[in-house]
This record gives sequence, C-alpha cells and structure tokens, in this order.
Amino acid sequence: MTVSEHSPMGCTWQRYLDHVTNEHGGWTALTHTLMRRAGPWAGLPLDPGTIERGLRRLRSRGNASGGQYGRWLLEYFGVPQPLEETARWMGQYHGRFADLPLSLREAQLWLWDRPPITESPAACWIHLGLASVAMRRRDPRAAGLRLAQAADTARVDPAAHVESTLLEARLESDAGRAGHADQALARARSQIARLPQGGERDCYHARWADQRAFLLIHGGPQPRLSAAARLYRSIDVRSPAAFARFRRDHGLAYCHWRLGDRDRASRHARAAAEHAGDAGLLRFRVMALQLLARVEPCEAERLHSRADRIISELEHADLAPPAPAPFVAVGPTRG
Repeated sequence: MTVSEHSPMGCTWQRYLDHVTNEHGGWTALTHTLMRRAGPWAGLPLDPGTIERGLRRLRSRGNASGGQYGRWLLEYFGVPQPLEETARWMGQYHGRFADLPLSLREAQLWLWDRPPITESPAACWIHLGLASVAMRRRDPRAAGLRLAQAADTARVDPAAHVESTLLEARLESDAGRAGHADQALARARSQIARLPQGGERDCYHARWADQRAFLLIHGGPQPRLSAAARLYRSIDVRSPAAFARFRRDHGLAYCHWRLGDRDRASRHARAAAEHAGDAGLLRFRVMALQLLARVEPCEAERLHSRADRIISELEHADLAPPAPAPFVAVGPTRG
C-alpha cells in the first residue's frame, strides 16, 4: 500500500463507528447485527432502541475508553479492515511508513496508541511500531517494554509474531547476546514458514536472513562470509517485494566486497540502490549508497553527499557515519 492510501491521523470512536455503520448499512442494521451476533447471554439491553442510543453515544467519546458498548463492538465486529491495515502498515519495519521522519512517525503512532485501537488486537502493531522507534532512538529499555506489551495483546496476527520476534532478536544482537539472538531467530524462522506465500513472507524471510547473516559475520572469531552469502541468495531474486530484493543485493554486495570481488560487489550495491529507489524506500537507499561508497572509493564523496542529504531530511541520524577513525571492515549498515 502507498502512503496516500492511508490516513493515519489517529483513530477515534467516531472514525471506528463510521466504518462499522457503513459496512453494515446504518445504525439500525448495526444494532440488529450486534444483537444477533452477541446472542441473549452477552448482557445487551433487550430494547434495540436502547442499544442504538448507546452506540450513538459511543461515537462522541473520542479516544476515551469505550466502556461496555466499545467492548461489545470490538468483540463481535473487530477492527474494520482499513483501520487494521493502517495499524499494520505503521507497525512493520520494512514498509514506507518507517521511512517517514522519525519525529513524525512517532507522533502518528502516539495518536493511535489510545482507544479504540489499544482496546483491540490491532494494538500489537502500534506497540511494535513504537518499539522500532525506541530502537532508532537507541533506547532498548523502552523497546523491550513495547515488545512485552505487544506480546500481551490477545489474538495477535501471525505476522505480528514474526515482527516481534525479529525485533527481539535485533535487541539481543545489539546487546551482544548472540546466543539469545540466535534462539529468537530460530523461532522467527518457524513462524515465517507458517505465513502464506507472497511478498510479505519474502520481506520477513529477507529480514531473517539478514539478521542471521550478521551473526555469521560478527558472532565468531572469523567472519563466515560464504555462509552469509548463501543466506542472502536464499532470498527470492524475483520477489514482488522490492524490500526483499534490496536486502538480497545489499547483503551480497557486502559479502562480495569483503571477499575481494569488487566488480560483483559494485553490481549488487547498484542494484540494491535501484530496488530501494524504485519502491520509495529512502532509508534503504541510504544504506545502499553508503555501501557503494565503500566499494567504489572514487565515487565516495558524491555518494556520501547524496546519502547525507537523505539522512538529514528523514531525521535518520542512526544511519549517519561515525566520526573518522582508522579503517575497520565493519558489517553493512543495520537499518
């Protein structure tokens, strides 16, 4: 989905009920559908008019707790698909929402971190999005708390389980706990295998492969570059997901560069930049440009200048290169 297909400016009970009443043909139809779905044991009033008035009052509650009527609606109707998809889009690391300036992204997530969304299973995606923001801000404690909140959400989407486990693995890896990261990645692999085939699964597999490759390169006394390259080659080169194709080429570019094959490294790095650019994934385009600058020193000044402009515009300071230091061959930028 594109940014223009979403209106992420918060979700009130009015917005929720506008979707639900439109889906079910108006207030009267919604009332009778609720009575039918809930049955006589849910505790609903016997008078349909009383129920309809309760639903109409709920529409004016903004982001306050929905109370009993809110619980009934969420229990028997769930979150309307457009709102569910928006929450999902805001919570996934590999989508375009993650490309927004960090302050704007955080502000949008905070607007959704309240009822009715926080009283529904869709809350898991908002917690995951805020966990990712905390990681960008280098606040592992806040990220861990958000992951715990996501785990406490009932009836979590299978894709959210994968998202959470991959973020957990990243936190463990960043903390230097390679063994714990490896265990989390093993869980993520089995979770990914249960997702339906398609672009989303390709993205999660690409993220898993990248995190596993990072441990192979940095988790032992010697970098296992050939094994890491095999992981990157396991990503479908014909995937419909540009992010997955980016991850494949970016990882292979780094491995071939470290293995001394500059020509192949350059081809893969340029392809990675194209995949990211074609999909409007500017954060990942920065990563590709930075890697290409390592592979092609004669172009480094121009490439770093382009990358730095994007970093400044997107407030992605975590991608900014460190202060000059003696050369050390480090891994590809971790986005």
